[in-house]
Amino acid sequence: MVTPRSKHKTAPQEHAPRKPSHSEEGAHFNDSPQLIYWLLICISLLLGFNTISHLDGGIGDEDVHRYQINWFINGQFEVFKYVTMIPSYHAVVAALAKLTGLTSLNGLRFVHLLFAASVIPVFYRLCSHFYPHQAQSRTLMLVFTPFLFPLFFLTYTDLPSLTFTLLMIERSVKQDYRWAAVAAFGAVLLRQPNIMWVGFTLSLIALQTFQEHYGSNKATGLRTAALQLFKREFITLYLRRSNGLIAVVMAFIAFVVINGGVALGDAEQHPISFNLSNLYFFLLVSFALFLPFAVEQVPAIFQLLKHNVWILALLAAGFALYWYTYEHPHIYNRTELGWYRHNWLLHYTADITAFRIVSFFPIAWMALSYVCAARKGSYNKQILLLIPFALLSFVPLPLIEQRYYIVSLILFLVFRPSLSRPASTLTLCYYMGLSAYILFNISRKTFFL
Repeated sequence: MVTPRSKHKTAPQEHAPRKPSHSEEGAHFNDSPQLIYWLLICISLLLGFNTISHLDGGIGDEDVHRYQINWFINGQFEVFKYVTMIPSYHAVVAALAKLTGLTSLNGLRFVHLLFAASVIPVFYRLCSHFYPHQAQSRTLMLVFTPFLFPLFFLTYTDLPSLTFTLLMIERSVKQDYRWAAVAAFGAVLLRQPNIMWVGFTLSLIALQTFQEHYGSNKATGLRTAALQLFKREFITLYLRRSNGLIAVVMAFIAFVVINGGVALGDAEQHPISFNLSNLYFFLLVSFALFLPFAVEQVPAIFQLLKHNVWILALLAAGFALYWYTYEHPHIYNRTELGWYRHNWLLHYTADITAFRIVSFFPIAWMALSYVCAARKGSYNKQILLLIPFALLSFVPLPLIEQRYYIVSLILFLVFRPSLSRPASTLTLCYYMGLSAYILFNISRKTFFL
């Protein structure tokens, strides 16, 4: 019989966390004083803000968001036609800016920084649940993720949205389902596509509930395990835990029906589609972001191919599909907009034959690295759940842009298997150097991501 547990208890982990050895990821951060650690993060953010403060005028979509924020500051409560999201982010920034008097461009950026920086402690708490001895190193990787670091200082919705999404998941794994529902509502209110991550969290709750009551029985077969999901006791407990999140899903459906679609403004450029090019570009971005991890997967990939030769045929079929479907026809992905570096990369990897052929190699390598992580990781079930929801979060989008992959990539950073200490150090140094380079060039309007 299924018996509910106290919401203050956490589900037993599949692999009990242990203190890493000196050769493992996180070992060099174990003895770091917390005060110095957080102080260094604050100094890094202030230095980053100082760099971006030299940027005259808005960049990218900043002017669109700033236009909406200024409307709210001036008491004009209308939705600007190019704002695709419900303007809740803009309302919060406008309220804080009006309260503090920071209504200039850099003032709004500083208010945004205070809002966006809340993602850091939330991510730290989430990592602490899964890898308590690696929370510091993984949090630094979050802060200095190259295409994420500039967004701490520019008025974009991505980081505040990520805060609520991670908080929803963190509260769920801690079995605080009421606050998880509140965070879910905030996540969807900030960015409607976050409804996919509400679905992911509902799946995590189902997995957690199953593991609590049936997961310890290793003799349970797949058919028997599936039958457990249909037991009345399991369904009753699951619905009791997830009813708040289900209410958020129902509210989202009502919004889509009333609004006539997901996007609020500029809807003609954001229809629902089926865009495999987003998958290819996601794997390219993943490869660049997790290169040291991908290198460490090489022995596992060779073993995987050695014992599953049929995967080679699947890769050949995948190349054929990639060859005939990798394109970037959206008006915002035109080659002429190469100043946005993701469009520049799309042009080279999709339009130039030699680069198109070569690009499939990192795409396949990263795909196999994800498979290896899902096979051997301490939280492989969570990674397996992550994969379909990641695909659902960006494949239906016609526009190709790395910002659409943020939640997927950051959640993989939470769940991925541990790196060796050299790979962890190399990753962090690589992130910091690339972040500084990108931020400097953005501040000089040399390019934008």
